Amino acid sequence: MKKAFSTVYAMLIMQSSLNNAARSSHCFTVKKTSKYHSFRIFAVSLICINFVSLPSYAAESLVQAWDVALQRDHQLLASQYQEQAAADQVRAARANYLPKLSMETGYLRTQSEPAAKIDLPALAFLKGATLPFAQNSAYYGALNWSVPLLTSGKIAHGVAAAQAEAGASQAQVRQTRSELKLAVASAYLAVLRAEHGDSVARTYLAALQSHRHDAQELFEHGYVPRRDLLAAEVAAANARQMALQADNALTLARAAYNRWLGRAYAAPVDLQDISAAATSDSSLAPYLHSATEQRSELQQLDARSQAYREQAASVRAGYLPQIGLSGGYAKLDNRYLAQDKGWWLGVVLKWDLFDGGLIRAQASQLAAHAAAVQEMQRDTAERIALQVHQAWLQQQEAAARIQLVASAVAQAEEALQLAQERYRAGLAPASEVLDAVSSRLQACSNRDNALLDRELSRWQLLYAAGTL
Repeated sequence: MKKAFSTVYAMLIMQSSLNNAARSSHCFTVKKTSKYHSFRIFAVSLICINFVSLPSYAAESLVQAWDVALQRDHQLLASQYQEQAAADQVRAARANYLPKLSMETGYLRTQSEPAAKIDLPALAFLKGATLPFAQNSAYYGALNWSVPLLTSGKIAHGVAAAQAEAGASQAQVRQTRSELKLAVASAYLAVLRAEHGDSVARTYLAALQSHRHDAQELFEHGYVPRRDLLAAEVAAANARQMALQADNALTLARAAYNRWLGRAYAAPVDLQDISAAATSDSSLAPYLHSATEQRSELQQLDARSQAYREQAASVRAGYLPQIGLSGGYAKLDNRYLAQDKGWWLGVVLKWDLFDGGLIRAQASQLAAHAAAVQEMQRDTAERIALQVHQAWLQQQEAAARIQLVASAVAQAEEALQLAQERYRAGLAPASEVLDAVSSRLQACSNRDNALLDRELSRWQLLYAAGTL
């Protein structure tokens, strides 16, 4: 807007300058006057086009604030990285189903050629002789592969556990997003509350300064005692202190709001006033049902419990046989072998018959973790139900307060005007004006707080119901 006003002001100056130039051009020819006139029209047209094309700056809405905060919040980004890690863990668990292929190569050298002693009774003359069967240096290489055939559910339960952990990570992301939106909404409303408080404090100060002016004039004419003037000055000084505190509270609220959006603390803040946009719902049951079905905390704890149970089942599968298929191709640089390369294939069975109770203890530990998470889930469900009740009751209370304070501000304004007129006419004491000013201050504060409390309780109720 400042840029627009500056452009308009520049346009008026340009128009005035061109008019003056046109008026002073009578001594020139008609052709030159025509040129000045054309130039004036062209310049004014350019300025008008620039003014029309100026961008319009609108106050920031809560939805826009959410969009900014969701793009840069560190907690949300951290939870999203955790979600990505959980997805990678699922892929790693599924990879256990696939064949494994490895290559091995190397060089071997011994002090001497490996040889076997010859001791044949039928060939006594060879007694003490040796027969080499390998070189003292050789290269070797092998290509090995293996694939599981039967794991008794070990891999399957491991994949299910990883999937449950991924679900828990997704629920954590949703919870972090909801908490962030509620925090931004609270900071947004805190700024509006501080702005209303600052406006009320300034109005309060202006009323007391007006009363002080009236008291001073009446005192100077001898119509009121000096104590009226002193009382008015004390009240105005207290109002100035209140205005300073309100202004500082507004600065702090804006700094806290800018922090959520990643801006400089002293950056200007211009918000849309949404204090009158809320509507209250008289039904509690839908919010309770929604909280049971959609709260991310409950979904996260349920997924974690499922993950522990699947991990326990995967560990218990270690009691059962594990069968795999393996094979490969190998080559050994050995001049004494008839065939120094070839392939091989085999079936491997592994069955741990006794491990000292290790598997049983590990499975029992994971099952205990699952039971603990289930108890935490039940406790969380109770706390969430209480949050829904509290938020719903706060919203109903704020709605009832709005109905009570709807006309209180107008009545307080009228009472203040009457008290001021009576005081100027000498029909009322100064205390009546001060009381009326305080009553209007209280009425305005009650009105603003009721409107903002209703809006805040609405967001808190949506958060408690899992729909924010």
